[in-house]
Amino acid sequence: MGGFPVLKSKKAAVQKLAEEIPLNVKVYKVAKVSFRDTLPGLGTIKGFREFDLKFPVNGVIEYLNFKEGEKIIQGDIIASLDQKEALLKLEYANVELEKQTKLYELGSSAEPKLKQAKLEYQSAKAELDKTNLVAPSDGYIGSLAVDRGSFVTPQDKAGTFVDLKDVYVEFGVIEKDVAKLREGQNVETTVESFPDQVFKGQVDSVSPLVEGRSRTLKVRAKITNPDEKLKPGMFGRVNVLVYEKEDALVIPSSSFKKKDDQYFVYLVYPEEGASAPVEGDQAQPQAPKEPKAAYGTVEVRPIEVSYVTPDAIEIKSGLEEGDLVIVDIEQELKDKAKVEITETQEGIF
Repeated sequence: MGGFPVLKSKKAAVQKLAEEIPLNVKVYKVAKVSFRDTLPGLGTIKGFREFDLKFPVNGVIEYLNFKEGEKIIQGDIIASLDQKEALLKLEYANVELEKQTKLYELGSSAEPKLKQAKLEYQSAKAELDKTNLVAPSDGYIGSLAVDRGSFVTPQDKAGTFVDLKDVYVEFGVIEKDVAKLREGQNVETTVESFPDQVFKGQVDSVSPLVEGRSRTLKVRAKITNPDEKLKPGMFGRVNVLVYEKEDALVIPSSSFKKKDDQYFVYLVYPEEGASAPVEGDQAQPQAPKEPKAAYGTVEVRPIEVSYVTPDAIEIKSGLEEGDLVIVDIEQELKDKAKVEITETQEGIF
């Protein structure tokens, strides 16, 4: 019976000794950085204005003046229908107009007949104009769906017009991320053809409809394309900049814990001179000596956060630039716990 207290004392001593052995830790030195959160996506490049070209009347195509991919200028005649009948109508209307004009000048014709002749001429000219497919503005022929000799109606697509001054990138966003999106957010896009160039733009629209089994919403972002490098159909990798802030106080996600809706970190106060190398006699060169181990004391520090991502959080209050916080936390620590700093990380973002 008398031996039990001794064993108990030994156990307590061993436990106390274990508690006094400093735990090896890595720390991160808190710094202000340029912080941003992005929402990635995969999409397709489309023309800013991209629509079908159609003739307003029936007819047989007589001329095709451009090929697919060629640049067109506003007013260019892209294609023309057979104009024989339209030209005959215009010529007849012109003769009748000249006749009624002379009769009116001689006083042999009433003004209503002259007005009717003018209207018939204008109508014939409009019918002739309809046989020409005219470029609505500067752009490109995206595709041609007809050949010379093809019969077309107003329902048939003759080709596609594409404006490349600006382009859209269309991409899908899963339902749970929709709350992060809003019109006007900055977007960065890269394509395989120019992997080192980032094309910038803004979110233009977010569809209100969830589509298909993928449960995604369609997002369109307008991208500036001054050199017209981006072409419709290209595959684009998209990053929507959900949150951006300069000089933000940020720590990695491996350096904080959360308990009962409260965030906290393990702040380390280094012991003075703990990491300083041992000084030798400057007059007599000696072999280099190992630096002293860096030790510190832990404080469990509550913090307030401004923004949270899977990789990091922005600190609202509770830490200052230059503070040291433990990263890769593997176990709970207590206030005043002793630790040995094995590595100090800086500028990891």
